[in-house]
Amino acid sequence: MIRSLALLALVACVLAQPPAAAQAPVSVTGVVSDSSGGVLPGATIEALRGIRIVAATTTGPEGAYRLALPSEGTYRVTARLDGFAAGAAEVVAAGAATANFRLEIAPLRDTVVVTASRTAEGRASVMESHAVITAEEIRTLGSSSLADVLRHVPGFSLEATGRDGSLTSLYSRGGESDYNHVLIDGVRVNGTGGDYDFGRVSAAEIERVEVVRGAQSALYGSDAIGSVIQIFTKRGVEDGGPRLSGSVEGGSFGSSRGDLRLRGGARRRLDYQLGVTYRGTDGAFEDRLTEPDRFDQATIDANVGAILGDNTRLRTGMRYSDARANSVGPIVYAAGDTGTSYDTDDLTWHADLDQRLSSRVDHAATVSYFRSGRQSADAIRDPRQVVHALLAGEPGALYPAGPRLVRLLDRHEFDALAADASQLPAGQFLAQSGPFSGYDYPFTFETQYRRPSARYQLNATWLESQVLSAGYDYYRETNALDELQRIENHSWFVQQQLNVADAWFVTGGARIDDNPHYGTAVNPKLSAGGYPLPFRSGALSSVRVSANVGRGIKNPSFSQLYGSQWVDGDLSLQPEQAITIDAGAELTFDDQRWLARVTWFANDYTDQIAYAPSLGFGGDGIADYVNVDGSRASGVELEAGLERPLGGLTASAWYALVDTEVVTNVSTSEQFQPGQPLLRRPRHSGGARVDYTRGRGSLHLNVRATGSRHDSAFLGLQRLSDGRPVDITVNPGYVLLRLGGQYRAGKDLNLFLRIENLTDAVYEGALGYPGLPRALMAGARFDFGE
Repeated sequence: MIRSLALLALVACVLAQPPAAAQAPVSVTGVVSDSSGGVLPGATIEALRGIRIVAATTTGPEGAYRLALPSEGTYRVTARLDGFAAGAAEVVAAGAATANFRLEIAPLRDTVVVTASRTAEGRASVMESHAVITAEEIRTLGSSSLADVLRHVPGFSLEATGRDGSLTSLYSRGGESDYNHVLIDGVRVNGTGGDYDFGRVSAAEIERVEVVRGAQSALYGSDAIGSVIQIFTKRGVEDGGPRLSGSVEGGSFGSSRGDLRLRGGARRRLDYQLGVTYRGTDGAFEDRLTEPDRFDQATIDANVGAILGDNTRLRTGMRYSDARANSVGPIVYAAGDTGTSYDTDDLTWHADLDQRLSSRVDHAATVSYFRSGRQSADAIRDPRQVVHALLAGEPGALYPAGPRLVRLLDRHEFDALAADASQLPAGQFLAQSGPFSGYDYPFTFETQYRRPSARYQLNATWLESQVLSAGYDYYRETNALDELQRIENHSWFVQQQLNVADAWFVTGGARIDDNPHYGTAVNPKLSAGGYPLPFRSGALSSVRVSANVGRGIKNPSFSQLYGSQWVDGDLSLQPEQAITIDAGAELTFDDQRWLARVTWFANDYTDQIAYAPSLGFGGDGIADYVNVDGSRASGVELEAGLERPLGGLTASAWYALVDTEVVTNVSTSEQFQPGQPLLRRPRHSGGARVDYTRGRGSLHLNVRATGSRHDSAFLGLQRLSDGRPVDITVNPGYVLLRLGGQYRAGKDLNLFLRIENLTDAVYEGALGYPGLPRALMAGARFDFGE
């Protein structure tokens, strides 16, 4: 890390650049046209010196422009217009210069993506399976949290354990919930071992989310075994005085949300943003609980960016979040747990420096810090909860033939059926809590986790468009409650991006991780694809094909390495591993009005860490962690969309088939035996959304369907007839509808109304945890200032 910080200091020393001598203004003129020669009015023309925009204008009705430049010299002039690929030219300005542009048809929404390769590239050249969700899409969806945003990504399954703000886990393409590398503004925010709660980031903070599916450890190291998810928070504006923006909303179950932001900028050299966000709710299940299920979260985030000279950009930012809630347990089966708490506080900070050394070489250095505190507690010993149930299915059978809940019984009905078993329909049986289940024990569990890190990356462009990148990553993880629990990791990575005629793209790379606990690991990755039919006008607008293969790892958690009073740790544990493969095709039709995409994937997981009992015959009676488990997942993702509005209407739909299977396991539980599907991964899932805009108003309808899935209620039940251990293992599917509308009441004010769970569907996210019933939310968004 010292070497990295020294390098950062060295880079900072070369920032100062002498100002150019004052010269008479010069200009660049030209015409922007399309591939047929037709002129293009309204195109944006910008002149850059290094990374700084020094002048900008737009083309007139005849496609012509005149750009006044501050002095003679060499500039990079760009031309942009929605629906066309950007054009660029190097212009030597001495007096009057000319630069004409002919723009080709571009893919829709060809936004810049940085997560796939850790370099900025247009989406059209990204061959990895990826998704980008913008702030406008988040508003249209009516999302309240990061989890709500990600539920619409094909191949992702997210399930919560209760109301807004409850613990929410994500399973990407059948992977484990700790197989996702999560970054906020470039800062990794996973806990030790990869865990992350997707329910505790408010959607109001988010400017954009980038998702890359499949193993990405070649760039990101640990946890990037199933996906990389990067959240970009809101920023200031390049130019203009202070602007005040935000939103406020309220509705059912005492729910309220709001955010307030101050944003501004100056002379295209400085931008700043300061924001606060709040959300809270009383929860939706007061009738089932004996005490409030209140959730409150407050977040503050800020960032400042500056361009120094012509070639250097500096940005720093921070985010602090504090959340307070209860953890009432699986209230479908019994009364909620009392005296509980689940509190979190997170802090991130980063400082980034990017510098262009020449027209072909640039580099970047980052230092960051992540602090995470978690406390779960139960202060009250509640009476024992005994569950009586009528189940159907075969104990020990592979899903979906395993036990499922028919209905819960009170003690009187249970005893009556037990006295006369002939009343039971064929295939149904009685079950009740076993002698050691249903007890409540007070506890307090706390973690205080720290991760300082540093990163350096150098990018060199050769033969105009081939980019070679290399870099170094360092981080140190510590448990602030036990300084002996500490891990340092040094990593080196290299990546080559090849571009063949702007039609075919290949990216290959590898990363070496050196860790005193696990030794040295090498993780490669290869991505390739392109356009047999490039973007054009016509019935068939484009054809894109792609394929990816990569190796991913996930390091053990501190609890797995160091243990606790309930389980033995093992410092010799090795990282979990995966080989992931995917291949797909994308077609657009009718001048890119319609889009269709299909992706096949297959993941093979090995060395998964299992919880192994240690009983009798020399065992110490305390369970162990061992590298033994294996599982696999494969499937298909389908997507279709109306990309260009048709009479004010846009629409999209998706479907995912995710087939999972346990291969090896040391667990004695029937839910984890070979052949069983992995828990909480629906085989079938899908969704659709329709948006209609007319004049000042718009309507939005989205549907999300989750199929039946293998799960476990973890109730410790026994079959009444023979005392055999059983559990509820089948969680039925559900369909949710959300209807919303917006109205632009003024230039700076938008009003909105949203109905969640329109049909009031009854469902369980995870077994025992009820989904939210129908709810109404209303509010306003505002943006005041220049």
